[in-house]
Formats: sequence, structure tokens, C-alpha cells
Amino acid sequence: SEAFGLGKRQTGGPCSGTRREERRVQERGDEHEEGNMICVECGQPVNDLHHQFRGAGIRLTRCEYCGCVADKYVEHELVIIFLDLVLHKPQAYRHVLFNRSEYCDAGISSRDAQLAFFAVILEAYSHTQSRDNHNSWAELAQSSAWRGYTPPPEAWKEYALLLLFCLAKLCIFCILSVTAAFVLFQRKYPIIKYNYLVKSIILSNFGRCFCVLMMIWDYDSPRFLLTMINLFVFSSNFVAIQVWTGSTRMAPFFILLAGWSARLLLETYVFTGLGYKPTAGLLSLRNDTDIMFS
Repeated sequence: SEAFGLGKRQTGGPCSGTRREERRVQERGDEHEEGNMICVECGQPVNDLHHQFRGAGIRLTRCEYCGCVADKYVEHELVIIFLDLVLHKPQAYRHVLFNRSEYCDAGISSRDAQLAFFAVILEAYSHTQSRDNHNSWAELAQSSAWRGYTPPPEAWKEYALLLLFCLAKLCIFCILSVTAAFVLFQRKYPIIKYNYLVKSIILSNFGRCFCVLMMIWDYDSPRFLLTMINLFVFSSNFVAIQVWTGSTRMAPFFILLAGWSARLLLETYVFTGLGYKPTAGLLSLRNDTDIMFS
């Protein structure tokens, strides 16, 4: 089988097709505790990522399968890793998913949950800024008007509903993606780490951090910026799922298509079927300043 790279070299992915590979996956937790991780170039297991010498010297380990440095990101700063994630380099995703984070036999780690919550918060905020043709608060209110300002209860209630809505979108995206992966692979591979599919989806949602730009600058068309962010997240999702499957064929696309279709159907139902239109949200001072400066 060439799926997940099992027919050739890659066995460090979430699945295994032979008894030897199954035993490796079953022992993965112990290996990870001992420092056994994977090569970010080919996905094969390695005993360690570097050798420590007396003093401050270290030597990066080379993979015995592909001959490349097992994990070049060991000596890189977080900024470099982030930039490579932005550039959609699979090696950076392998480093973060398998070598940098602790091994999880089931479920996700607390850091993954924090990243997911951070992405949900920013996406919920972006919905309050998704309307076109509205003046920014900077054009309506003086800076002194914001001193001691507290959003009204209605704004907090709406933002809480948007948080639940965005959380539901993330959950249904993960559920449909896992379901699609189960349908595609459950008969081919005896062991499948579906929790790492969820971890890869959460990691690839880091692009939601670009919503912070909407808090810094005003845009004539916020919807255009949000569309670009969604396209970036979509492509990041594809690369992360591709790393999880170890396949460059259609499997990652079908998994991604299932997740995004469910997500878009939910958005269509809420915004079109129910006719919901987000207000200014936590920046509802705009309404007050309309009266104040009218």
C-alpha cells in the first residue's frame, strides 16, 4: 500500500499496515518518552534528534533512511518555525505535531485545546467585523469616549453566541473529517490515530491569528480580508491533513472537503436560513457615538 507512505519509507504517520509497523505505533508512547521521534523529511522513526557532547556542543542526528538531518528545527527559533508554517512546509508541521508536542495516545493536549479556543475567539470576533459599508469606530468616536467604556450586556450575549457558533463549526469540521478518514482507511489499516488528525486540524487553524490585523487597522472591505484568511486556513488544513495521512493523492482532499462542506453548510443555515446578521459586537460603542455625535 502506498497510502500513508507505508509502501515505501514513511511509517511515522498515524497508521500502520504490517505487524512490525503496528508494533511501532503501539510502542510509540514509550518511544516518545525515551526521546524516539520522527524524521521531518521522510517520517521514519529516529532514536533521537541530536547528540549532546560534553560542554555545549550538539550534533544533529541524521536519518538512517533518507540521510537527511532528522529535525533541523531543533536549533531554530520559534519565529522561523512559524514562518515555515506560513509557507506551508510539511517539515514544519511534522516537527510541531510529532517532535515538539508530547505524544498523546488518545485525545488532545491542553496546549491544543488552548490553541483551538484562541482560534475560536478570533473567528468569533471576525464575524462582528464581517459587514461591509460601515464606518469604523475611529471615525465616529474620540479616544476620550472609550475611557472607562464597558460593552453592554447585549454585546456580551451576542459574542457568547458567536463563540458557541464558531466552536460548533470547529467541532463539526473535526467530526466530519474523522468520519471521512474512518470511511477511507478503517479497512486498510488496523491502527489509526484519529486524535492526531484533530491535532493537525487545530494546528492548521493558526492562520486565524491574522484576524488580529482587524483590531489594528481599519479596512474598507473587512469581508475581503476574512476571505483571504479563510483561504489561507483552507490551504493550511490541506497541508496538515496531508502530513497526517502521509499521502499526496486524493485522500487529504476528500477529508478536507468533507470537513469544510459541513462547516459551510452550518454557516449557510445560520446566516441565510435563520437570517442572522452580526452587529458591531463588543464595539457597539458605534451605536452610542452615532447618538453622541449626531
